[in-house]
Formats: sequence, structure tokens, C-alpha cells
Amino acid sequence: MSALLLALALAQAPNQAAVSDCSKAFADGFKEYQRKDLSQALIAFRAAVQCDPKLVDAHLAIADIYAERGNDGAALAALLQALRIEPKNVLALRAASNLYLKNALHNKALPLLETLVLAAPTSTDAHADLAAVYAASGNRKGAEKEFRRALELQADYFPALAGLGNLLARAGEDGVAMPLLHKAIRLQPKSYEGHFLLGSALNRLGQFEEARTELEEAAKIGGENEPQVFYQLARAWGGLGKAAERRAALSRFSELTRKEKEDTELQRKAAAWIDEARVLLQAGDLEQAASRLELAREAKPGDATLLFRLAGLNFDLQRYDVAREYVQAAISISPATWLYHYLLGLVERGANHLADSRTSLEMAIKLQPTEAPAFNALGEVLLEQGEHQAAIAAFEKAVKLAPGDATFQRNLASAKQ
Repeated sequence: MSALLLALALAQAPNQAAVSDCSKAFADGFKEYQRKDLSQALIAFRAAVQCDPKLVDAHLAIADIYAERGNDGAALAALLQALRIEPKNVLALRAASNLYLKNALHNKALPLLETLVLAAPTSTDAHADLAAVYAASGNRKGAEKEFRRALELQADYFPALAGLGNLLARAGEDGVAMPLLHKAIRLQPKSYEGHFLLGSALNRLGQFEEARTELEEAAKIGGENEPQVFYQLARAWGGLGKAAERRAALSRFSELTRKEKEDTELQRKAAAWIDEARVLLQAGDLEQAASRLELAREAKPGDATLLFRLAGLNFDLQRYDVAREYVQAAISISPATWLYHYLLGLVERGANHLADSRTSLEMAIKLQPTEAPAFNALGEVLLEQGEHQAAIAAFEKAVKLAPGDATFQRNLASAKQ
């Protein structure tokens, strides 16, 4: 997903403004985005969503920024929210299916793409992506139909040329497949995928010298970390009777495959450590729970939820400096998550940094103005700062949002006294 999605969403803003009083927050987000302050833009767009939960453009803008920052999970959550409001929104369908495909979740991309080609029947990339998903699931007939439809719409579309060429080559229809693959390479000579697919097809035909040339080019221009490139290259060298070169290619293939397996195993261990931490937490062993989450963090350094959990554990252990470091890292990844700002407010209050605590709690309330605990915490900080009337107002808001909470009622009564 690119910034183009945000631009398209913002182009619809005048229509939204005509029926909504929430356009100012949306416009503020656009201004921050133009200034390249993505964190403040996210906060403003989140405020627009709080004002009008059905403001689809704001959900799309949030998704675009999160995707730009590499936070696919948060981007996808925003897109799915947009689709709950408008199930046939073309921008949301396109972006969500892209994210699923990026993360190899073809089964989840499939229904979105099938909806997308109905909602946007002239979208070349939608037909090509649907064809690729069909091909991955073994639906050759559906894949060929969609690839050909994409080429009817745009005869020089690289993904459809390469995809259909590969599909036909695997089916043994080389007379049709090879011209398609050659045309794809002429269109995008610097794309390693085209050279890889052509080299693989040439290997199947026993044209090993030509295959070697294409596969070496693929390895040179982007496929240097793709195991299958070196597997096919080893096959070409073997066909040419070059034992030493074949061993070198197989060695690289084994190295890359081993690394993939190690990465997968590390993620598996991280999930197990998180489960262990949950059990230890339930047993009241905060120290050991924190140590398990530390291990998991090394495997998943960019996981905002994991950082938040670590911050919460260290807050409970009254390690305020460590807790602050973790929750600030979580906020840097997901700056529009109210719960992170709320925890930071509690951490700063624990460290007796009342001004910083107030700032964080006010931000949490701005992002989520329906959470009674945030108003209660803000009231406690305001009371410590000597601002009794402001504290009473905060406690009153907490009691209004959660009238059955005895703690909030006691705090309000105490502040009034």
C-alpha cells in the first residue's frame, strides 16, 4: 500500500464534511501527514474516527500510515473496520488483499479479491492477483481465466504475463508459455521474478545453458536471498555437468533454507515463551513472566503488543524507567493506541512525573473518550497537582461512564470534600 491510498481517501473528504461535524480532525490529520509527522497524523485521524466511527476515509488513512510504517497488523485492522462499514469499498478491498498476499495469507485474500473483481471489473491488478491466488490453491482453470482477463485489459501487464507463462509452462504448454515469459522480461528486465520463471521453464525443457544465464541474472538483480533461485541454478549446473558449480549453488540453497527454518523456529519459540509468561502471570510470578517476555521480545522486536505487555509487567514490579522505555517503544510503533498512552500516564505518575503523566492521560482520553479508568487516573493526577475543580470534573466523567464503580465514586466524593 502506498501514500496514494491516503490521497484518494482525502479526495473524498468534502463529501464527508457535508454530513459530518468531524471533518476538522480529519483535515488536521491531512495537514500533519503533509508535514510528514505521521504520529500526529495518526492521532488526528483516530480522533476523527472517535468522532464518527463510520468515517471510512479516516480508517483508510490510518491503514495507509500504519502500512507505510511497516505495521501490517494495525493497517489490516483499520482496513477490516472500513470493510465492515462498506463491504465493497474498492480501496479497502485492494489494500487488505495486498497485505494478506504480502504475508502469504492467500486463503484470506481470496474472498476479498473475488469481491474486488466484481466491484471493480476493469481492475487489471485485481484479476492478476486473483489468478495468482487461484494458481497457488491449484485452481488452474480459474487462474488461467483471470490471467487472460487481466491481459485483455492490459496486454503488457507484467504480473499477468509472468503468471500465465509460468502456469502454462508447468502444464507443459511451452509453445504458448515461452513467448509470454520472454515478453515479461522485455517489459521488466530488472525484475528477478521474470528471469527466475524463465530459467525454471528452460530447466524443465533441458535447455540448461540458457537456464543458467537467466537464473544467474535473477540471483544478481534481487533473488540473492531466494532459496528456489539457487535450487534451480544447481539444477542447471548439474545439467551442464559442472559439479563444483552445482555444489556451490546447492550450498547457498541449503544456507538460505536453513535460515528460513531457523527464523520459523525462533517465531515458534517466541509464541511458546508468550504462553509460558501468561501461565506464570496467572500464578503471580511476575519476575519469571517478565523474563519469558524478554526472550520473546528478542525474537519479535517490533511487536507493539509484546512491548506493551512488558511495560505493564515492569510497571507492576515498580520498575518505572524500564516500563517507560517499553511503552514508549510501543507508542513509537502504534502512536494512536489509547491504551499505550494510558499506561505511560500510570508509569509517569508512579515515577512522580505528574506533568508528563497528565499529558499522556489527556492523550489517552483524546484517542478514546469513553474509558472511565483514564478519566479517573487523570482526576487523581489533577488532585495531586492541586487542581481540585478539574479533578472533580474528571471524576464526574469517570462516574458517568462507569456508574457502578465504587472506586470512582469514592474518588469523586473525596475530591468534593
